[in-house]
Amino acid sequence: DQLPSDMLQRLTYVAPQIVAHHTRARLGISRPSTAQLRSPTAAFTRRLLSPSLRIRTHINLNYSSQRKQPSVVAMAPKHDERPSVPAGYKVPDVWTHPEGMGGKFGGMNRPTAGARFDKPLPVGDHKLQLYSLGTPNGQKVTILLEEMGVEYDGWMVNIMGDEPAQFGSGFTEANPNSKIPALMDHSEAGMSSEPIRVFESAHILLYLAEKHGGKFMPPSSDIRARVECMNWLFWQAGSAPYIGGGFGHFYSYAPTNFEYAIDRFAMETKRQLDVLDKQLAGKSFVCGGDEPTIADFAIFPWVRCCDVFYSAKEFLQMDSYTNVSAWCARLEARPAVQRGLRVNGFGADAVKERHSPEDFK
Repeated sequence: DQLPSDMLQRLTYVAPQIVAHHTRARLGISRPSTAQLRSPTAAFTRRLLSPSLRIRTHINLNYSSQRKQPSVVAMAPKHDERPSVPAGYKVPDVWTHPEGMGGKFGGMNRPTAGARFDKPLPVGDHKLQLYSLGTPNGQKVTILLEEMGVEYDGWMVNIMGDEPAQFGSGFTEANPNSKIPALMDHSEAGMSSEPIRVFESAHILLYLAEKHGGKFMPPSSDIRARVECMNWLFWQAGSAPYIGGGFGHFYSYAPTNFEYAIDRFAMETKRQLDVLDKQLAGKSFVCGGDEPTIADFAIFPWVRCCDVFYSAKEFLQMDSYTNVSAWCARLEARPAVQRGLRVNGFGADAVKERHSPEDFK
């Protein structure tokens, strides 16, 4: 009853979930000053702490005669209220690029885009020119190309060299985001004309499948199955950063073992494995049916990566996801998948550059 009626009405409007669960007394809002109430342009801001929701909310109430709608913004705890790792680190008001971030990839990235040096891309004899590396996003595309039996030139892009190739002028023209893979399709315009560039691995899969008559996709007449395939293709595209940039980075590549980060992303990775395991129950492949789709080819390399690249099979108890394990074995037994895993890859059996089927012999 200490609050003005118009203020209470606004508060009830902007934060009904808080008002419903807490009395005005528990909210601890004091009456605004007379000057605040009388000023036509003054804004009264009060911090509300909700013990049950554990959020901090700033509510801006405008007391002008026009009765503008107030805004609510959820705020994280202030940086100086939390401990820092390493101890003594203070979050600056304005971030600047640090020198020597450490870790395997710490010195690679910068907060700016674009080419760092001049280096045109090589061009082979085939209409499809792929610039990639045998990491999960690259393997998605080479697996599909090998499964389709389409000829292409597969050029290795060494993202870990002294001059990371993804920042060369030719590659940034193919993909302004400087991430592998990138595909240049010369089939529409001819080898001497401007090719079509395709980047983002999930988009490349979709582009190639549609270009070649809907291979490894449900028929366009079966809308339900087609949409389900897209659901899982883009589920993978949205989920992969939590595995790669999240779990993989902090578990395998970060300069320190950071418990919070490893726990957070291990939990999310295991949750994704459980989502996939449940989806595969009673199915040979992700979308059902007797043959894999581009969704399978997108998801499989990232699941395999947890074991092959991150050596986290035991840590994540991957064998406990029995449906996922059986699905991986089913895909790994396919000759085209085996070839796709070798293109631009690592190890003794890697095919560093792929220009014809003869390269696998």
